[in-house]
Amino acid sequence: MSFLWIASALVRWVRLKIYQYEVTFAIYMLTPTEKFIFNSLFLTLISMILTGIYVYLPDHLRSIYSHLYYYWVGERPFVSAGMQSFNTVFRDRGTQAVEVMYETAQNAAATAKATIPEL
Repeated sequence: MSFLWIASALVRWVRLKIYQYEVTFAIYMLTPTEKFIFNSLFLTLISMILTGIYVYLPDHLRSIYSHLYYYWVGERPFVSAGMQSFNTVFRDRGTQAVEVMYETAQNAAATAKATIPEL
């Protein structure tokens, strides 16, 4: 008996929130196609904002903390390997990849020079 009461209360709460959403943004007077377009754009915007927060906020907070620590203590905080930013890790790996490609190109040039007789 109580499960049905909880389920009906949840359904009423969801309907109330949908009604408040439609009244707040004046969606109730749009056609179904316009509602779909508006809701799609709104959900896309919200998902992009949440993704940006998830991806960039930890690194940004770490940067703010390091600046505050520097201004308070006068030295840079210790940054462990696990706290490196994604950009630093990818930059280091990209540099290593470029160095490997450069060495490979040098080896190929040396091999070509050795196999092709000069005219």
